[in-house]
Amino acid sequence: MISLVSRTLASGALLMALLATSATAQDGPIREAIRDRIAERRAERQAGGSPSASGLELITIQHQGSQRSYYIDPATVSAGRGVVMVFHGGEGDGRNAQESALLSRFAGSYGFAAVYPNSPGQQWNDGRATTRSSFDDVGYTRAVAADLRARFGLDTGRMFAAGVSNGGMFTQRLACEAPDLFRGYGVVVANMPADLASRCAPGQAQPMIFFQATDDRLMPWQGGEIANIAILGIGTGGRVLSAIETQEFWIRVNNCGGGSGGSVRDDANDGTKAQLITYNCAGGAALRFWVLEGAGHNWPGGTRGGGRIAGNISREVAATDAMLSFFARYGL
Repeated sequence: MISLVSRTLASGALLMALLATSATAQDGPIREAIRDRIAERRAERQAGGSPSASGLELITIQHQGSQRSYYIDPATVSAGRGVVMVFHGGEGDGRNAQESALLSRFAGSYGFAAVYPNSPGQQWNDGRATTRSSFDDVGYTRAVAADLRARFGLDTGRMFAAGVSNGGMFTQRLACEAPDLFRGYGVVVANMPADLASRCAPGQAQPMIFFQATDDRLMPWQGGEIANIAILGIGTGGRVLSAIETQEFWIRVNNCGGGSGGSVRDDANDGTKAQLITYNCAGGAALRFWVLEGAGHNWPGGTRGGGRIAGNISREVAATDAMLSFFARYGL
């Protein structure tokens, strides 16, 4: 995901050494990615350091006997406001999620507090066997909600979850296992983990909006094994359903009627097209699937990402704006 590609992998000297030793033909894409990262590091040094999320406050809490943390944008905090949580991708943290989603631009007009939880070890326990750990991240999310209510007086009865890549798979786990906690969910470039699908039974329809990319090299459109490129710190493997199977899973779980597809957007001249498919489901819930043809493993409409590994950023739709508009239908 975006934060995976932009992650600080190692020192510049180590990157150069890796590049020099990656001499086989099959290592071509990896060598190209390392070259990209070297260029990024040089640009960061010239700019005075790595890009960072400005204005965020780091909050620490205790959970399961250990210290956990989340970021909050204090400029968005006001007692009684609802909450939008964005869960970062693998190998990232809440600052990466902020840099992707840029929620603060919209917090004033929609009236919510922007929150960015941090995973332990930079991977959410998202339901894949490969990310399974002793950390109860679903319970931790409940602990964050309780802290937001006690510390800031926020309305945790109006919470919404969004996530990208590993964070998007974890967002689906929350929809499965904590359906009472959030009113709606946004999932960016993340299919349903196969291990999670076999045990997911939320018991009620969940309003959800998805952004799925056909040319995603890290989250395969056709399903199967997720990318795992250890030399670049990308991915932890594991199997996922295909994008279509993910749609079918949630259509079935949400007890939805027939879908309606809109016209294809191709206005941005960015090599991508976008189509929205909408389903009306039980209890007034809705499913929306943005299918992004030609797009890669990026936050649609975002400013970070792209490159040989992540692929095209679609600007046919701005994911943050689209999901907040969707959340507003459910009380944001």
